[in-house]
Amino acid sequence: MRYSDRLNGYWEEGYHYYIEIRDEKITIRDYRRAVMLETTISYDADRLDRNEKTPITLENNVLSVNLTNEPMSMISEMTYENDELHIKVTYSYNDDQKEYILHKVDHGPFDHLKIRDDEYLEKLQGKWIQWGHTDNSLVIKDDVVTCFGSSNKFHVVSDLKSYQPDKAKIVPYDLTEDNFPGFTAIDIENDYLSTTMMVYDVSMPLSVFARKEMLDKIDVPEAARKAPVSTMMKQPDIAPMKPFMGMSQQNEDHPLNGERLTVCPDCGEKFEKETPRFCPGCGRKLK
Repeated sequence: MRYSDRLNGYWEEGYHYYIEIRDEKITIRDYRRAVMLETTISYDADRLDRNEKTPITLENNVLSVNLTNEPMSMISEMTYENDELHIKVTYSYNDDQKEYILHKVDHGPFDHLKIRDDEYLEKLQGKWIQWGHTDNSLVIKDDVVTCFGSSNKFHVVSDLKSYQPDKAKIVPYDLTEDNFPGFTAIDIENDYLSTTMMVYDVSMPLSVFARKEMLDKIDVPEAARKAPVSTMMKQPDIAPMKPFMGMSQQNEDHPLNGERLTVCPDCGEKFEKETPRFCPGCGRKLK
């Protein structure tokens, strides 16, 4: 059987799927670049080389299964058309079907990441305290992060597509895993660390950790009021969240309590003078 170089190579959809095709072999990865499916394919290479719409048949089309080994998501259709790879995925739990369009790219599965361990490991060492829950901490020793009772090796990485010298993330050492307890990654900011959870294609903010001596100096809860960011949108158009999970509960001895509270932790209302008893924006009791 003949195969086409038009199809051979790397294909990327933007977030959900990343595909590598080498003749009859296809490897489908998820957004973390973890392998979801490896199987063989067949198609009409002559038709594809003429740049005509070409059906592609997969020997195995199951992307994921449940605990009883029943299919949860399956590729119901794959076609090549106009230099694009179209895949239709059927989700068995709600009989929903979605189409994803992939374009050919020239980079391997991890070429979009720059590993920056040498730049960051030394400055990250030590203990970080969770804002609003000062009994909780995040500890970094060498290349291991310990948080919420679990320890994991990590890398510090930046995405080369949106590379900024002063922006980086702490991610699991195995770049195909999401094995941090309760969150997906840790964003490294100037004076604090913020955890995020990836929900489908949206990065959701969770909590902030800072050095003990910085808790009363960082801009909290403004630091916590990030908008969820979708990797599928050119411009984030989701409204900022309320402060991260659990952050609206202030400790009595927290430096932003009482008279020094200048921002409502629930709705973000700012107070120029003395903190009122109740927030005029949302009604939250502040004193």
